Amino acid sequence: MRFPNSRVVFLLVTLSLLGNTLPARSQVSVAGRWECTGTGLDAETISFRLELTQSGSTVSGVWIIGNDEIPIREGKAQDNRIELITFADDKQFTTVAVVEGNELKGTWKDDTGRSGTWQGKRKVVGAK
Repeated sequence: MRFPNSRVVFLLVTLSLLGNTLPARSQVSVAGRWECTGTGLDAETISFRLELTQSGSTVSGVWIIGNDEIPIREGKAQDNRIELITFADDKQFTTVAVVEGNELKGTWKDDTGRSGTWQGKRKVVGAK
């Protein structure tokens, strides 16, 4: 029986240990208050607020549009992307956005095929 070269064994052991010590990919944080604008159901420009909490990859919170608070039924974050599902006016809305620092850029669609775009900026705590 022939044993592998000791250098090869050392390299494989080192790579194995290194792989176990590398940090996991960082999960982006979306928690906080986001001031947003986007296109509404009739392609009009609307302003709204998004208040999010996050636990690991699970995202929850509310959309605040005027005096209406619409809860997020299902939300998840993965890498720098979030997906939020909401029900309003007897329709399901699915929103997908990319997080770039303190900015969100996304799209929404409802179950009837209407869609639009939106963007938001995280309101920094203590800022006016």
